[in-house]
Amino acid sequence: MKILVTGGAGFIGSHIVDTLVQAHEVTVVDDLSCGNSRQINEKATFYEFSIIGSDIENIIAAGAFDTIIHCAAQKAVRVSFDNPLFDAKQNVIGLLHVLHAAEKNDVQNIIFLSTGGTIYGDASEIPTKEAAPVQPQSPYTITKRTGELYMQYYADRYDMNCVSLRLANVFGPRQDPSGEAGVVAIFLERFFAGESLRIYGDGKQTRDYIYVNDVVAACTQVLKNTNSKISGIYNIGTGRETSVLDIVSLVEKSADSKISFVHEDAIVGELKRSAIDSTLFSKVFDWTPKISLEEGIEKTFKWFAKEAKID
Repeated sequence: MKILVTGGAGFIGSHIVDTLVQAHEVTVVDDLSCGNSRQINEKATFYEFSIIGSDIENIIAAGAFDTIIHCAAQKAVRVSFDNPLFDAKQNVIGLLHVLHAAEKNDVQNIIFLSTGGTIYGDASEIPTKEAAPVQPQSPYTITKRTGELYMQYYADRYDMNCVSLRLANVFGPRQDPSGEAGVVAIFLERFFAGESLRIYGDGKQTRDYIYVNDVVAACTQVLKNTNSKISGIYNIGTGRETSVLDIVSLVEKSADSKISFVHEDAIVGELKRSAIDSTLFSKVFDWTPKISLEEGIEKTFKWFAKEAKID
């Protein structure tokens, strides 16, 4: 299979590429504004440019791709508040360039990485199913929901397989603590820098943390079913709520030491609870997350230790 991965030098995208190159012909497009050239798999064909403009359309026109996995995005919620125009340009117009070119060049399968951690807002039911009301509370979440709607449109209008994956809070090796919101990566960076961890509010706020390899496995399960009509929106998470204080405890376990932290003012508007139900995806694609939170944090801790050159 010939596969294009946009954002394939980024955190999630690079892990997807590392798995796909073992069995497929993979092309990566990334402008390296968030991605890292060190993370580009040498077995993949790489093009450095933005998904906005004629370059991406030309690559898709010439590539004869079977599938596009769209990971490229502006991922920072706070950036979306400060610059919603930029956020919309990257996350909506960028996706439209990809979808338009895919339709014109007979690319039948599109996988779009959306958000499950923020799209439901203050949900009344936790873990939250896909049928729950969407309650965007940031421009970032609005763009992700818009992307899902465009995916539905292309699936209905052009009979394409368009799968939107609403990801929980993904963590793991390679996550950029400065560029992508992820408390595990942020905590580990501060720990290895010898700095106190910062906990906003009481630390009891919960999220659904899923290890990056389980997200990769979800994508590969979708690829195995591309000959069937699989379009739709699916949650990808564990369904388990974990508090920030629980994350601190697990980092302490990996470090085998107590860790200093300070409490700061709560972030206005931050969700108190979040976890998503992945039963639908599990039934359709025969998938379940394999890596426990404890094991995932241990693996991530070792990667950050290696990066920090600490034995």
